[in-house]
Amino acid sequence: MNSKTKRLGALTDIYRRETLDGVIQSVKLNRLRPSSEQPRQQRTINIDELAESIKREGLLSPLVVTRDGEGFRIIAGERRYHALKKLGRQEAECRIISREERDYWRIAIVENLQRENLSPGEEAQALLRLKKQEDLSDQSLAELVGKSRNYVTEILGIAQLPTESLEQCVGAGIDSRNLLIQAVQAYRKQQLPEFLAAYRSGAIKTVRDAREFLQPAPATGEGGAAQGKASPATGKPKASQAVDAIVAPRVELRENELLVICRSSDEARRLRDRLKKSWAELLGGAARP
Repeated sequence: MNSKTKRLGALTDIYRRETLDGVIQSVKLNRLRPSSEQPRQQRTINIDELAESIKREGLLSPLVVTRDGEGFRIIAGERRYHALKKLGRQEAECRIISREERDYWRIAIVENLQRENLSPGEEAQALLRLKKQEDLSDQSLAELVGKSRNYVTEILGIAQLPTESLEQCVGAGIDSRNLLIQAVQAYRKQQLPEFLAAYRSGAIKTVRDAREFLQPAPATGEGGAAQGKASPATGKPKASQAVDAIVAPRVELRENELLVICRSSDEARRLRDRLKKSWAELLGGAARP
């Protein structure tokens, strides 16, 4: 390649960078690198299925990248990048953009939301970071990502769950966004262990079940009878049925630990006190001749 051709190539790169923001072109995979910051935490999950889809249908959406030194940094589409590598492809269609550095996080979030690529927990953490970064109200954040204010407020509530509690929800099999939002309400009412026990037992299957479970205990009328809409089958309010399903504490054995899940923190404390008293009496009896 002569010097004139090199100069023309360099000028073309400058022209594209400065005047054709958003251009789509093929880029060799060895010039791409994943970003250290991505809304999606599990970046290689279900890569085999995605690779098969790309092999069958082709790459339907280009990766979104930005220039980074001699190569490009992936802003959105890292899973597609890994899938293409798995297929042995050499190039990928990429949309090359140039923005302020703070804009890339927003672009990555919006792209993932449009593709419904994020788990509820990932979405909550990503939106919370964007809200803090841009100092936005829930309404402004909703407008920025194209969601309703109520949706954004509820999703942000998931970010309030401690990591351990979120892992417990996921471990119990709660992967629905709407059910996870109800789990947040249970956590706020200090009823998360009971909520998870009811979910595992099958007492909670739908959002409606969850809402009924979280309703306050029905008021009692004359004679102490509970008031509320009764189930034709049992004559009890539906919320009560969910509670009845786990009246007895659930007991789990984990190696040398015995886990007892009660309906409420008060019940757990009462049971703890009884066990401590019984254990003290047992030890005292064993000590006597």
